[in-house]
Amino acid sequence: MFRKSIRLAAVMALPASAMVGGAPAWAQTPFDLNMFCKLGHAEGGQQPRVPFETRTTVGNSTTLLTANGYSVFPEGDSFGTNPPNMLPTIYENAKTCRGNEIPNTLPSTPENPYNLHDDPVIRAIDKTSPTDDLDWIMDRLEAISEPQEICRNFRGTEHCYSYPRRVDPSEMRTLARRAVDIIEGNELKGRFSEREYEGFPILHYLGGLKTKAVDPETKSVTVNQIWYDSHIESDAAYIDPIAVTDEEWTIHYVVKILNRGHEDFAPYAMFFDDWTEFDFTDLGGPDMTAGGTAFPRVPNIGMDQTFFPMQEGLEYTLNMKMPPARFWNLSYHWGWRQHPPRVQVTENMRVPLRNGALRNSAESGVFGENPRASEEAKLAAIGMIGDTAPAKRMWQMFREMGGMTINRTNRHFGGGLNGSIIQAQMHLIRQAFDDWRNRGRLPTGYEMAEDADVTVLFLNNTIYGQLKGHDGDAEVRMGEGFWDTRGDKVNIQLLNGDYYVHAYVLVDFGGLRGWENTFHNTLPLGGAGPMFTFGRNYFWIHVAGGGPIPVPPATRPDDAPRSPVSDRAWQVANGNGVVPSNFEFAWGGMQQEMNDYVNIDGIGEHHLEVEFSYEPSRRLRMYQFDALHHDTAVWSVH
Repeated sequence: MFRKSIRLAAVMALPASAMVGGAPAWAQTPFDLNMFCKLGHAEGGQQPRVPFETRTTVGNSTTLLTANGYSVFPEGDSFGTNPPNMLPTIYENAKTCRGNEIPNTLPSTPENPYNLHDDPVIRAIDKTSPTDDLDWIMDRLEAISEPQEICRNFRGTEHCYSYPRRVDPSEMRTLARRAVDIIEGNELKGRFSEREYEGFPILHYLGGLKTKAVDPETKSVTVNQIWYDSHIESDAAYIDPIAVTDEEWTIHYVVKILNRGHEDFAPYAMFFDDWTEFDFTDLGGPDMTAGGTAFPRVPNIGMDQTFFPMQEGLEYTLNMKMPPARFWNLSYHWGWRQHPPRVQVTENMRVPLRNGALRNSAESGVFGENPRASEEAKLAAIGMIGDTAPAKRMWQMFREMGGMTINRTNRHFGGGLNGSIIQAQMHLIRQAFDDWRNRGRLPTGYEMAEDADVTVLFLNNTIYGQLKGHDGDAEVRMGEGFWDTRGDKVNIQLLNGDYYVHAYVLVDFGGLRGWENTFHNTLPLGGAGPMFTFGRNYFWIHVAGGGPIPVPPATRPDDAPRSPVSDRAWQVANGNGVVPSNFEFAWGGMQQEMNDYVNIDGIGEHHLEVEFSYEPSRRLRMYQFDALHHDTAVWSVH
């Protein structure tokens, strides 16, 4: 398995190899490029690059100083009226090291606010989301298993009793199996057939199937997405653009906005510098391309390519212009109305992980190249996801209900299934459902370390997070005193509940090297562009020198968690099927706390202390993601 072959040294070296791409040993940092590149933002040049970070790791703890204490700008107030790291807006394409234009890197101008795409084609769709259908299934299961209450009056005193309801096992199994189909992303049946979200699972195990190639004839690739609640799900986590390495191309987006998905479409593309210009022998410098055999990938700019308002119940189809693919690193798709964690990323497959391995090899190595090839392949892929993941907890318990048969321990005394067991199971499923819907707080069973300012939890191939002192329900923003001036330190607790290695990366989007707000006013159209867009910024990776920080996998528990359905020791309260009215009927006599279902023993952990050498940008303070399994594994802090 890939997860067993990853060694810490290989993981740690990942970004450095990606950034300098096998360049000669002298090029220890892109900071050395400054002496050869045309610098000066206002003069049509680039922003200077900075040194790599300094860091020390002892055991499961790392300390890190960004950019080795270096800063491009003087000390100031990023949130004041004159942020020192905000650059003047220049309505031109971005430039390469030698001052040449990079096509399609000016997202918006006063004359053409949507400079990089055509007018979207819009059509009405059914906006029902996976959340809606799962909620309906749970409502129905709770209704058919709700206890019956009988009250009798004896000598002027009313006595009430709750009796478990008799449940039709056929209906219960059908409903549970429909829920499993939604969670797995299977073909849907009955009232759920032809949903717009069909094929998009809420368990993130299909990474091996989420690679698309740019068509060499049309110079385009189609990316389909659904947006709902805090979720953006895409059928493309990787794109192979080898056919357009030196040509402009197009991403053909088809975006469906489901319930609670109202948002501004804001793909944020990150671009490298032009490696074809890195032979500096004409300037008395080295040849970083090693005679054309090396491809140094050096950070240049990132930008929101558009900020187009989208409404629920509509599908938007548009074409996004891209520069030649040798510049392209990835495209984030995010929504500021629920951010974090409404975000998804599609990456350039050809940017290597390590030793030339393609970037999508991490996903296929863990989950297999085709998790849909067989039932065995599917279960093996889902088995890599941690059992404490809310989506997997729902999946496991619905599967138990979908296969449930009548026996002596679950039989209702009047025939059928004992409804108290179903009610007990539904309490746990509801809790998992609530955890799944909110990635702004840690799910059931997890707690922040006392000294942590931020906790990042890798789970279900995505990220949950929590801020110190934040309830996780309101918009996730850092309060005063948590990294708002240079020199501030932030303690980050890294947890891994999945059964494979995750790799933590921290990126700066403009605070260190500057940003400009190029965007138009979309407020009259229901958008929020001028308030939230990045415009363009000069990004930097804070773990580029030493590579991403590996977070060890969780240890599998010896036994599967016991639920009311799977626990054969289940007994009703008084042994005869009657649950007194003063007893919590939902548990039917099973004295098990909800949290007992979530066993976090053996969770992988690492601790990180970051000292920042600059002020954050006004738009974003911390951008955190998984270098090996990106897709939806992002958790940012404003």
